Amino acid sequence: MKELYERLEVLQTGDAITSHAQRICHKTIQAYVSNLDTSIYQMLITHLAMAVTRVERNEPLNYPPASIMDEIYRSPKLEEAQNRVKWIENECGFLIPDEEKDFLYMHFVSVLTAEEEEKER
Repeated sequence: MKELYERLEVLQTGDAITSHAQRICHKTIQAYVSNLDTSIYQMLITHLAMAVTRVERNEPLNYPPASIMDEIYRSPKLEEAQNRVKWIENECGFLIPDEEKDFLYMHFVSVLTAEEEEKER
């Protein structure tokens, strides 16, 4: 997990993310990152930090490709991904726009699937 915290520190020190985004990511790591292979969380945590920052800075947002989201919305992991994004919204204190939610769903589904596969090994 140390690598995740270090990555966030570099992003925050370089003003790529806000301190609030960094705090939200720390809470998310504590709540959801398992001790299996933390490298599977790198993209999720980085995207979360950037997403919170984009919202706070009123930067333009984009949706992920529909073809990818079609697959994500059929995943058995979607409900858990949605629950985790709701938890993040509560921690943020604001609603996350749908564009960013879709990306977070995509990353959480990927992480949850990777965790399951890791446990099966």
